[in-house]
Amino acid sequence: MVYTMLLYLALVVFGIGLLFKVAGWFRFNIGIYDPSLTVSVRIRAAIQGILSVIFSPKLATLIKVLVADVLFQNHLRRQDTLRWVMHMLIFAGFTFLFFMHALDKIIITSLFEKYYLALNPFLLVSGSMVLAGIAIAAYRRFILKVPRLKTNAMDAYVLIILAVILISGIAMELTKLSSYEHYQIFWDIHFLACMVGLAYLPFSKFLHVFTTPLSLLANAVMDANSHPANVKTRQIMELDACLHCTNCSKRCSVAAASDIIGNSNILPSERIAVLKEYVAYKEIGARGFAALQEGISLCTNCDRCTVICPAGINLRDLWFNAREEVLQREHAAPLVLTPFSFYRGLKRQEMTSDQYKQPLSNAVKDLTAPFERFSTGEVVPLGPQNSEFKKTAVLSGGTVTYAYCFTCENCSTVCPVVGNYEAPQQALDLLPHQIIRSLGFGLKDAALGARMLWYCLTCYQCQEHCPQGVKVTDIFYELKNLAVVEANQSSAQNGSESAAR
Repeated sequence: MVYTMLLYLALVVFGIGLLFKVAGWFRFNIGIYDPSLTVSVRIRAAIQGILSVIFSPKLATLIKVLVADVLFQNHLRRQDTLRWVMHMLIFAGFTFLFFMHALDKIIITSLFEKYYLALNPFLLVSGSMVLAGIAIAAYRRFILKVPRLKTNAMDAYVLIILAVILISGIAMELTKLSSYEHYQIFWDIHFLACMVGLAYLPFSKFLHVFTTPLSLLANAVMDANSHPANVKTRQIMELDACLHCTNCSKRCSVAAASDIIGNSNILPSERIAVLKEYVAYKEIGARGFAALQEGISLCTNCDRCTVICPAGINLRDLWFNAREEVLQREHAAPLVLTPFSFYRGLKRQEMTSDQYKQPLSNAVKDLTAPFERFSTGEVVPLGPQNSEFKKTAVLSGGTVTYAYCFTCENCSTVCPVVGNYEAPQQALDLLPHQIIRSLGFGLKDAALGARMLWYCLTCYQCQEHCPQGVKVTDIFYELKNLAVVEANQSSAQNGSESAAR
């Protein structure tokens, strides 16, 4: 009676957890929000997509991926033989145990009349296979210490639960003919561990047993013409499909920055865990958000993570939409300082004009907010020169060349940004030559608060055409760095004042 109640309780928790996870795939969103893609629309689109694949030539592709990548895991074999052996041992062993042990009353008793009265070598072999797989997993993580293979709490829980289930099961099988008392003890431990594992499955890394095959199958048949609702649903589901295998982190082009900066969320495999919390609107804290933002901003969109992902996750698009999600929540990032600004421009046709421009405007606004901006039509009193500002601005040898400027306006004349506007001074606050002169006069607010500084394309036309050899673009770089420092200090000060209130 107690065992039956525990089984039903574990099944109820499992069912609720699985339903909650699947519901999240249709409720949550990554990237640009589209109000027309409601939950009901996304569910209908998913059903229609599945049916259209089943009754189309894509069904052959689905079967091929199911056999090659899901059952035989060829994607792993091509990358790492030891890891493939580990996965196949666990996968094959547990599959056999499920059908020949968990479903013993349905299957195995009809094949072996004396199943309960004899030592079953099949269960011992399959259990030993899983145990060997767990041993390889522990060896890779704790002894071999594969580069960038980080072990989090959930990884440890999975290994512990699996080990308890397998060791108690083997012990139970070995003692069932020698000591009923010991057999009953191991049976209780084995049963409880299985129930805990079943109940915990939807909330743990165990879920990838379902979601990773779904990710592989979905990505095999989806393309650029797939319904936008299905793309959004797939991307949320992919967050649960991550194996935390760190393949992506080992091949990430900016992984070295993680060691230098000390932010593990620069690594793609670690970033996904934080992103899952963020997308579900869970509290990740100021430090967690800053770490996540730094990780997605440093990404170079090289696509090496996508190519190597054994779960078939389209990580490049995931990072792009993660950045858009951050921006849509008005957490402005200085896009002009990251590779994302260029890549985002390439995908501009996928967004409306407002969706594209608003984050850029927010970023510039945040960076220029600490400085007083004025119209060039105003008379600006010089007052005492801000010598301290001029000292801090001269950070490199090229910056001192601002003193050579005699305001010929050549830099402004050749600037493509200036030429893009009919009224450039109104749109840009100051023109390039005026920013250089502002630095010469020590006008900090004018030099650092002008929009021209942030609209600069760094094409070096101004620098190449300057007759005095003023390093205009290099100076702009220095000023932008100073502005970021000032903006961070101002933001920190405002935060402290708000907290004090």
